[in-house]
Amino acid sequence: MSRSKISLIVSAVMLLYITFNLSNWRQRNMLYWDCGNYYMYLPAVFIYHDLADLKFYPKIVETYYLNNGQKDFNLYPQPTGHTVNKYAVGTSFFELPFFLLAHGYCLLANDKEMPPDGYSTPYMVMVVFSILFWVMAGLYVLRKFLLRYFSDTATALTLLLLMFATNLYFYTVFNIGMSHPFSFTLFCFLLYHTERLYATGHTRYIIYTAAILGMVLITRPTNIVVALIPIFWPYGQTRTIPQRLQFLAQKKWALLTGAILFLLIAMIQFGYFRYTAGKWFHFSYEKEHFEFLQPHIIKGLFSYQKGWYVYTPIAFIATLGLLPLARQHRQLSLLVLSFLAFTVYIVFSWCVWSYGGSFGSRAMIESLAIMAIPLAAFIQWIFTRPVPLRIITLVIFACCITLNAFQSYQLVNNYTVWDHTNKAFYWYSFGRLDVTEEDKQRLLDER
Repeated sequence: MSRSKISLIVSAVMLLYITFNLSNWRQRNMLYWDCGNYYMYLPAVFIYHDLADLKFYPKIVETYYLNNGQKDFNLYPQPTGHTVNKYAVGTSFFELPFFLLAHGYCLLANDKEMPPDGYSTPYMVMVVFSILFWVMAGLYVLRKFLLRYFSDTATALTLLLLMFATNLYFYTVFNIGMSHPFSFTLFCFLLYHTERLYATGHTRYIIYTAAILGMVLITRPTNIVVALIPIFWPYGQTRTIPQRLQFLAQKKWALLTGAILFLLIAMIQFGYFRYTAGKWFHFSYEKEHFEFLQPHIIKGLFSYQKGWYVYTPIAFIATLGLLPLARQHRQLSLLVLSFLAFTVYIVFSWCVWSYGGSFGSRAMIESLAIMAIPLAAFIQWIFTRPVPLRIITLVIFACCITLNAFQSYQLVNNYTVWDHTNKAFYWYSFGRLDVTEEDKQRLLDER
């Protein structure tokens, strides 16, 4: 069995073991705050038949004490008399098959301890399985993509590092139900189908790619910047503009079909806005905005509060991997660099650039699928270097995994804070499991 297959098996076994040895789903510490709003569409449609007003939700909050009792968290009344859920609908589609399984089980069980209300324990367990399934599906497809450019060893290490040395791990096993891991999987699927499109020329991949981009849009709209990948993919027989135009002209019916499919998927979100807010295009983040003229890029990358490179140092190594990638696949490195630049600019132009209570820069999780390319290039290059350098690099990788696991544990157990960390508190709490509330208050006041 290849090393990359073993890495997938190891990842799946570890994720299952870690997740079901946690207390989140047993103590009903799920389906709250953002996660609960992403999920809310499912019980609203299939159980309560109340997508427009969400009148069922206050009772659910009271029964399960979600959101610390806040019954209208990010639910905005509209002039139409209806209520808009701030969060996009896409995440609920990933959870839908598992939700239906849980709902069927609760109906058949007829157990007062497991009412078919959309929020009892079976529903929470199925949300756990949904994210484990889709993350592993993403890694599986990413493996198939990476093996077309890199060695099996480089691919295996890349998959393990993405899963356990980044905050993808935290949002897969601890903070379950956010949109980012599902978006990560969409990015993985997009990479694979883009490569297949230009390698084979088969029209079905145009349709698949369009459908994936539609799901990207309704899962996290700002991620549509990933459309740069299929539009400017530098491989196949379409490297020049005339060649690409000729290729696309030959696929006009597939392009038309793909465009229609993309719009149909997008209409799910737009239709929801029309139904609730009375207009097709509605900005549901009513109290937030972009600051494109004053982006927070330095803070977003290097801040002790949420810096991407600070809390996910393997992302910095992946960025360095653009150099060996440029030697191996120059045009691909330029595409990845362009994608990274656009993404960093958009993500950190958001007014709440830290994205609230979170571990590291959660808005960059999906981009890890694209950054897998330079990371694999870096690993492949390092394995051509002298043995001492290889050993040092592997030690650094192990430290990145250890740091990520430890800091995830710290955050879940309140040994650190979800937001507003500063330099003094970061280094005081570094490696410690005895941080008190008094320590937090004293050090976080130092600005």
